[in-house]
Amino acid sequence: MRVLETHSSRAPHGREPGRPASGEMRRLLDRAVAASSNGIVITDPKLPDNPIIYVNPAFERISGYAVKEVMGLNCRFLQGDDRDQSALEELRVALGEEQESRVILKNYRKDGTPFWNELYVSPIHDEEGTLTNFVGVQNDITERRKIEEVLRESEERFRATFEHAAIGAAQVGIDGRWLRVNRRLGEIVGYEPEELLNTTFQDITHPDDLEGDIEQMRRLLTGELQTYTLEKRYLRRDGPVVWVNLTVSLVSDSAGEPAYFIAVVEDISERKKTEEERDLLLVREQLARAEAVDARRRLALLAAAGPTLSASLDYGETLESITRLLVPEMADWCLLDIVEDDGSLNQLAAAHADPEKEYLLMRLKEHRHFGERDPGSTAEVFRTGRPVLLPDLPDATFYERELGVGEHLDILLRLQPRSLICVPLLARGKTIGAVTLVSSKPDRRYGEEDLMLAEDLAYRCAQAAENSRLYRDHSEIARVLQTSLLPPHLPEIPGVEVGAEYLPVGEANVVGGDFYDLINTVEDGWVCAIGDVRGKGVEAAAVTALARYTIRAVTMKDDRPSEVLAALNEAMLRQLPEDRFCTAACIRLEPHDGSVGVGLDVARAGHPAPLLLRPGGPVEEVGCSGRVLGVFDNAELRDTSLRLMPGETLVLYTDGVTEARSPDGDFFGEDRLRRLLGSCSGYDAATLAARIKDVILDFQEGSPRDDLAVLVLRARDQVTPAVNGQRT
Repeated sequence: MRVLETHSSRAPHGREPGRPASGEMRRLLDRAVAASSNGIVITDPKLPDNPIIYVNPAFERISGYAVKEVMGLNCRFLQGDDRDQSALEELRVALGEEQESRVILKNYRKDGTPFWNELYVSPIHDEEGTLTNFVGVQNDITERRKIEEVLRESEERFRATFEHAAIGAAQVGIDGRWLRVNRRLGEIVGYEPEELLNTTFQDITHPDDLEGDIEQMRRLLTGELQTYTLEKRYLRRDGPVVWVNLTVSLVSDSAGEPAYFIAVVEDISERKKTEEERDLLLVREQLARAEAVDARRRLALLAAAGPTLSASLDYGETLESITRLLVPEMADWCLLDIVEDDGSLNQLAAAHADPEKEYLLMRLKEHRHFGERDPGSTAEVFRTGRPVLLPDLPDATFYERELGVGEHLDILLRLQPRSLICVPLLARGKTIGAVTLVSSKPDRRYGEEDLMLAEDLAYRCAQAAENSRLYRDHSEIARVLQTSLLPPHLPEIPGVEVGAEYLPVGEANVVGGDFYDLINTVEDGWVCAIGDVRGKGVEAAAVTALARYTIRAVTMKDDRPSEVLAALNEAMLRQLPEDRFCTAACIRLEPHDGSVGVGLDVARAGHPAPLLLRPGGPVEEVGCSGRVLGVFDNAELRDTSLRLMPGETLVLYTDGVTEARSPDGDFFGEDRLRRLLGSCSGYDAATLAARIKDVILDFQEGSPRDDLAVLVLRARDQVTPAVNGQRT
């Protein structure tokens, strides 16, 4: 470059020890400038019109112009006919004053397409202070400008939507202060938006609704809920109460800490008024038909019990379904107490016919006791295993005398218990809990028929709860066992990208039969294994555990793949029944052998051949096939050696990939897999593994029939080393 030649020609003959010679320094600078991802332009202001005397390859890529097309031209040709940009005048002034300048210009490529150019121009002076050159650095920020424009438009749309929404919307601080409110919310509560910003939501919430709202917000802050919706009352500024449907969610900051709440408020006062009027009109008819309705209710409740209780095997959902089954059909509120593993009784579910009072049941839990000497009905049922029927409960004065002033009394007075049934939950000959049904209405007084119905339902509920508990326990055991049979995380292997996907098929409490593992050997190499065990469940888990830990133990002494699989074959023959076998593939990686790429040794025992994907090349099978492990004394195992060059990918998989079936019964097959891999050239390991799994699931329309494991190894792209200034 001319400017570099000028400087180098004036460099002193002597130089500091250790500093490169001027010629070598110039070559280093040339290479650095040429390799820059930013466009670099050098002009000569000593010549007429300040022409271009140098551009680097990045300039050619960004602008589309070749070097020979721009040499000797002034940079203004990049502006096309767009010469009225305000930044141009700023640039001209800086150039005239021989000052640095940073501007953003709209430039045009050779093909006429515009791009946004963040340009930094710096003057170069010689030792006498004379201007010799201008150096310009280009940065194409077109995509950044597009993103900024999209974000700006999105913010404007959000602001317009927020301000003009037909429902109330607000941002609420963690302390309850209104941070931002829209016009509609102000209309609902009778305040100007600016006035609301000087208050908190607590200030305008009906006292009876405040505690429930705060409790829900607490659950949001503790992560128990993602969002909640409730009906509550606000106190309008002009006096009346307004009913609203409130939906609240929590927004966290970039550090994951709670920032503020988003609240959506819908005025439901008219609906509430309509509901109240409708209820008043229906009272007389409901009273006249009470007996018939009650009989049908009992039959319907029994009929609905089966489907309701069998709808889910989730333990929590089952307990919740029990309370929802009984409320409000048999009770105004219901408590479900379950015997824990340590023998204690714990309230795990509750329901109230009035959703706004359910939080009272949660608070009641803190005051209930089930000890040997506690007089409560639940404690008695738990001790005796027999139901309790209390048609008429004491009035408020009894509780005031027994409990004294406090929260416990306040809760009971608000719940208004009038009649009670408590029945045991019996399963497998033991009491696993109790259900308490409470009526708060004067016209619902429990009798013997109600007790018989409650016992019938309690028996069905107990069976459902016990089945769900067993399923939960088995599922947790299966989950822990399955997790223990796979690597907790994918390791970092020098020079190698690793991607893996695993998809067990079956119920949550069934352990899959496929496995994979990656092991760091004592020689700082790596052994990768993948296998497919016959069957599923506990028996398959035992074989998988034997396979995984045998492989890990053997690699500490001998990491040759054929020897590793041979040792596993011997262990299976010695320790397992004849009908237990598996297929496997084992690979040794040597990422530190000093050569380009990664050295591989491959052995497989009856397992699908690993597939080698070369950029732009065919998909090839790798490794000689041996026999299935656990069947033959001699599995005929051999090692195949190869190098995985930079950019090449090796894919290991189980037969859950190729033997996947579509709803029509077609197999996915090796040909489809090869075509899929051929279309994924250049994918990183993790993306390719995920792509294979997604395609297989789509092929089976989301209903896989066999376990699936995929392990992808890709040699990282490498920069070829330079020797004596020449790239080899």
